[in-house]
Amino acid sequence: MKLLTLLVCTSLCTLSESAPELLKNPGFEQGTTDWRHDGFIMEADFTHVHSGLSSVKCTGRSRSYQGPSQPINVTPGGRYAFQAYIQLIDSVDNKLYEAAVVKIRFTWKDDGSRAYFPVTRRPNLSSADGWVLIGSDFAVPNREYSEALLYVEGLSPEVGYYFDDASLKEIPENLNWETEANTRIEQLRKSNLHLSNQLHFQDELFIQQLDLVSHQFGFGSLVRSENMIDPDFAQYQNIVYHMFNWATIQDYKWRYNRGNRTHPDYTAAVKATDELIKHGYDVRGHCMFWAVDGHSPNYVDSLSGAELKAEVDKHIQYMTGITKGKLAHWDVNNELVHGNYFERKTNDPDFSKYMFKAVRSADPVPNLFLNEYNVVASGESTLSYLAQIQDFKNANVGLGAVGVQSHLPDFTEPDTTLMKYRLDLLAQAGLPIWVTELDVASHDEKTKADWYEKVLRLYFSHPAVEGVIFWGFWDHDMDPLKALVHGYTYDLDEAGQRFLYLTKEEWSTHVNQSLESSATMDVRGFRGLYDLTVWYKGRPIKHRTLTLGNADKNLTIGIFGDGSDQATSLTCVNRKSGVSAVGDDKFVDVTCQDGEVLTGCSSLMLNNDWHRDGEQMIMVNGRPTCRAVDGYLSQAGVQAQARCCSRKGLTCTYRTAGPSGSGMDDQVVVPCSGGSYPLGCSTWTWASHSDGTYFTNTSCVGQNDDPTVGVYSYAACCSGLASQCSTVYSQPSGQAVGDTWKRRGKDLRHKS
Repeated sequence: MKLLTLLVCTSLCTLSESAPELLKNPGFEQGTTDWRHDGFIMEADFTHVHSGLSSVKCTGRSRSYQGPSQPINVTPGGRYAFQAYIQLIDSVDNKLYEAAVVKIRFTWKDDGSRAYFPVTRRPNLSSADGWVLIGSDFAVPNREYSEALLYVEGLSPEVGYYFDDASLKEIPENLNWETEANTRIEQLRKSNLHLSNQLHFQDELFIQQLDLVSHQFGFGSLVRSENMIDPDFAQYQNIVYHMFNWATIQDYKWRYNRGNRTHPDYTAAVKATDELIKHGYDVRGHCMFWAVDGHSPNYVDSLSGAELKAEVDKHIQYMTGITKGKLAHWDVNNELVHGNYFERKTNDPDFSKYMFKAVRSADPVPNLFLNEYNVVASGESTLSYLAQIQDFKNANVGLGAVGVQSHLPDFTEPDTTLMKYRLDLLAQAGLPIWVTELDVASHDEKTKADWYEKVLRLYFSHPAVEGVIFWGFWDHDMDPLKALVHGYTYDLDEAGQRFLYLTKEEWSTHVNQSLESSATMDVRGFRGLYDLTVWYKGRPIKHRTLTLGNADKNLTIGIFGDGSDQATSLTCVNRKSGVSAVGDDKFVDVTCQDGEVLTGCSSLMLNNDWHRDGEQMIMVNGRPTCRAVDGYLSQAGVQAQARCCSRKGLTCTYRTAGPSGSGMDDQVVVPCSGGSYPLGCSTWTWASHSDGTYFTNTSCVGQNDDPTVGVYSYAACCSGLASQCSTVYSQPSGQAVGDTWKRRGKDLRHKS
């Protein structure tokens, strides 16, 4: 499989050069000395070598288990790394791929029985691949043995191969991992914030309060779609919004279609996604396809290769159509190291790459992921995954990040030495890593909490990891021995409380400081979104949000003598982005400055053309963002224009609805509730055809123009105005390109 067989030129996690080599004649420079080869031909070869002067050529095999072997001496309970290079000479007719397996045969000292311990499995090999690195790290069973025999197996008997540059080295346990992790957290997850306060007068009763409300780092969970949209599960929803800042929806799986082949139905998944977005959450879509047999709809099995390709194209268009612009992550083809269903069915070794390119073309917004197991929780497939990541990255098919599932072995203490070892390996690919499916099981509540803390601390401290997603949190949706929350009373167990302690206290920033002696505040805080409040005589007189990112930040705060720094009137400015690249779905973002509130979003094509998809008001990294999107057949880029307003007490929430029907002039309405007003309305469609948007006093209405697709409507629903708003309309503009019409209405009628 081409996507798995890129030659990886790194050693297994760059072990120290001083670590002793435990294999004899590891590079076969002394021919076959110290290696066994029962029942087949193994001979030195000087024409096909990975390095040095000699390799071994293995032919005449009659059994799949036949391969080079060597007795080894390893310590029970010890940690080791094995690697070697293999090159297939030939292949079996009508068999697309081979798999090489390395095992250790232990003969136990206590009863003389034998056990076959898996070291690594390298799937999807072919004779066209050249030299391929195989290997992994592993922990030896903690049991005395009389013999340990390392051997290669798994390849079809008809297949011959070359074998070279084998290595076995011990990995020392890192007893200082926690101290080192805490040091990295301090360096990687914090930035410096300097606040300068402009005070009209000094007073000990001025108190400045700074609170982290949402991490930049992703802490999320798999959530159930129905529970996120059912009002009877309000407490479930409150738990999600309190504990996490990301969510995974797995109801996008192909087999989870609640309709049928001709009329798919993913309504619950889309509605849950919309609800999460309204609350400022980023959402992972899991998963569009699944590479392992048995995880596609039953009717797919009977399709020919050409029919399957057409069905895949159809499914991509449908899924990106209902989710376009909504998802932050897409798992495109799940567990591709462990499965090759689509490659076999289409007889195309690059078919998954085709999937990635098609999804990226259909929706450029989400980060596209590979997602795999046994790559950090165990080391069996780490090297295979690294090769796959490098291959997809070099193929430039749209791979943006990689997922490591992290279903840790049940009832087993996590080995942080080996887990970091594997993370370091995968980080060599240079792409962000997300922990996508974390779970840990223990019968003892405190033990489970301790184990979760270990892995969370390790992941939070690793420079390549950008987020951790639990594979569920509630015992009604998962194994109770892995859950954080239990019962319909939603009680947090020790593990749930420990998670909140870590994310809300130890890894959070909360500072209160009197401004009596100093008008400045210096904080080294965790990165993310903050609430800043100034109190005077026990009442809040100023509130603003700010984002502390990777760079240090300096900010000046004006506080006047009466404790107010904003007038009671509404003041607004326009913030413009740069110009996007030219092309379908190219986009550009603009945000308001700290202390300002995004109240509207519009866009402009600088050549006065109409080929743009429109605007979105969305949350990007926890910050309200105005996004302008270029359209099909455009000849120029677009510019986003945000309306940014300030007034004491002004707040806005950002709502969306859609798509509308696909008929001409079909509409979709976004209502603003709770006394809020739609200060800004926008419309977006992925077909570049929209009549636009218009306001009512309580809602935004998007209107469709294209006869085949619908539109999405966006609303900035704002409150805290102390005024009554009404909608006014201009006369139509002229019909010539570039004609405009301005209306400066009395659209804010103050009661006070």
